[in-house]
Amino acid sequence: MIWPRGGAVSTLGAVMIVFGAGCFPPDTGADVIQPGTEPPGQLFGADAGTTNNPCGAPDTSPLTKLHIVVRTTAFGGRYKPRNVGAIWIETAQGAFVKTVEKWGKTRARYLTKWNAASAGNIVDAVTGATLSQHATHDRTWNLTDKNACKVPAGDYRIVMEHTDYNGAGASIQIPFTKGAAPVTAMPAETVYFHDLLVDLQ
Repeated sequence: MIWPRGGAVSTLGAVMIVFGAGCFPPDTGADVIQPGTEPPGQLFGADAGTTNNPCGAPDTSPLTKLHIVVRTTAFGGRYKPRNVGAIWIETAQGAFVKTVEKWGKTRARYLTKWNAASAGNIVDAVTGATLSQHATHDRTWNLTDKNACKVPAGDYRIVMEHTDYNGAGASIQIPFTKGAAPVTAMPAETVYFHDLLVDLQ
């Protein structure tokens, strides 16, 4: 006797009752697609997960980090020595790349240059409250942009800004080039930014 597949069997006395029985072809272990039921070939493209690179061409530079050190001093505003500030990266043409550090909450709106450049973007940045006094800022940037993509070789600049009153304060720009070789520099001090170190490795 060939038992129907897909049903439950109950035996009551001499009467056999089959529930939910149906007729099925023998199981060959392979999926069978009836002619005319295949999806159109153009419906699904090739898998792109392993080849799609949202960051563009791979970065071949051996450099992996930029070490930045700066000590700030008072601009001379009414709230000194309390201060807010930011350190960020731009391209040589002025396009925002990434915030490295931002200190200050509500009064950070007076960081006019940083706000104009970044639109408040602090992805992966070190952030904190308004500082009660000036200090040395020692930060490392991993050479990625706000989208976590490695920046390509080229010319960039570090921008720093701080203020101690309700208005624009002091700022400085330090250019550097990401190439194939490490670079270490100690840029000249200014009135409000001291002990500068830029170490690209």
